[in-house]
Amino acid sequence: MIFMNNKILVFVFLLISQTVFGQIQLKLTVQMPDCKQEQFLLVRGDEGGSFVVGQAKVADNGILSFSWEGNYGFYRLAGELGNIDFLISNPDFHFSLDGKPVLGELRFPDNDENNQFHYYLSEFNVLNQRIGTLRERLVNLNERDSSYKELHTQFKLVQKEKKVFLKELWRSHIDSWPARIALAKQELEPDLKVKNYDDYYQKHFFDYFAFSDSVLQATPIYYEKIGKYLKVNYIEDLIKAENYTKINDLISKLFWLTELEPSSQKYLANYLMNRYPEQKFPEIYHLIVDSYKVLNTCEYVMGNKIIQNRVRNSHANKAGWLVPDVELNHSPDGKIQSLSDVNSDLTLLIIWSGSCVHSREMLERIKDLYPEYHELGLEVVAVSLDSNLGFWNEIVSQNYYPWVNACDTDGLNGTTANLLNIYVTPSMFLIDSSLKTVAVPQTFFQLEKALGDFFK
Repeated sequence: MIFMNNKILVFVFLLISQTVFGQIQLKLTVQMPDCKQEQFLLVRGDEGGSFVVGQAKVADNGILSFSWEGNYGFYRLAGELGNIDFLISNPDFHFSLDGKPVLGELRFPDNDENNQFHYYLSEFNVLNQRIGTLRERLVNLNERDSSYKELHTQFKLVQKEKKVFLKELWRSHIDSWPARIALAKQELEPDLKVKNYDDYYQKHFFDYFAFSDSVLQATPIYYEKIGKYLKVNYIEDLIKAENYTKINDLISKLFWLTELEPSSQKYLANYLMNRYPEQKFPEIYHLIVDSYKVLNTCEYVMGNKIIQNRVRNSHANKAGWLVPDVELNHSPDGKIQSLSDVNSDLTLLIIWSGSCVHSREMLERIKDLYPEYHELGLEVVAVSLDSNLGFWNEIVSQNYYPWVNACDTDGLNGTTANLLNIYVTPSMFLIDSSLKTVAVPQTFFQLEKALGDFFK
């Protein structure tokens, strides 16, 4: 299969840590005889965004090679002249490129679905180039010009051809990942007579993009699309103008576009929090956190003024904050009466509720990593806000939570929730031996990263 490679924008966010569990030894070999001594980055996505697996130069024999421990899935080769996206499905993956990444000819092994994927991309690339060329010519012509009508007719025909191709793939090949991912990269172009180009473009930006597609999620393509959407909505201009009302509207709209799909919102939240870290963009970071918590936690009561005050006050709960020495009521271990009685280098305090599915899912994930980090000096203190002690005891015993367990039966109206500014469950705090917060993770991804940083 021979086809043209397309040029893609690349938004690469470097992340230092990543989990090593379940990884395998992988090897990538690419024959690139026309790219000798050119540098390429191998990029992969995870729960927090895109990160660089490694970088290498094409050798004098025209071979580019990488060897690393990782997982199967979507990868990207990013070079100065363009990028190549591909799905790795075996431990010794290879393909070839004749020419440069922008206009070169790619060849994958026979029966490899990457062939179909890049065929679709090449078809879209041809159509997009024709649309762009005709649009540019038409913009520079007067409508009364004799050639305008003919060019505009051609423009509309090519637009129609692209729409037909989009619909064909969407309707007939949606079960095929090459079609879904090729569609995800596309945007619709309005007719020249559409008065508000930006409104049209933004409205139709995600027409063929499924946030919940498990093949697409957490790939460089996934994060690139979100990054581009922020760009076309002038996020940088809004930041410079400190227009946090419009920034909040934009962030909230992105979360709603995920159609309340939990994994999509998790990836989106991690990506945005990495892009706008609390230390550099505190206002934007907390807008992201608040939007995420509204949709992915329990106990939220927005109309309650006490809760609204806690939302605002919780923004002060950041690294360095001195955590109140809350009482640990109903703890089976009678020696531990309050937070200061916990003897550990690092304590994960998690406020949860047995009736909250998000809380129970988080506790299960924490239980998986607890043995490893407990050996290093971590203790977990899980304080439930359940009002029914029998219900709480049953959940704790059934799930064998091996850490310090306690319960404040007054729930959101109790002392624990009040002192810690809790308005949702689960809420987490990583605390050192002096009760100062080391980090306030909002997601499991952030928790893992903070633990890795502390115990490295």
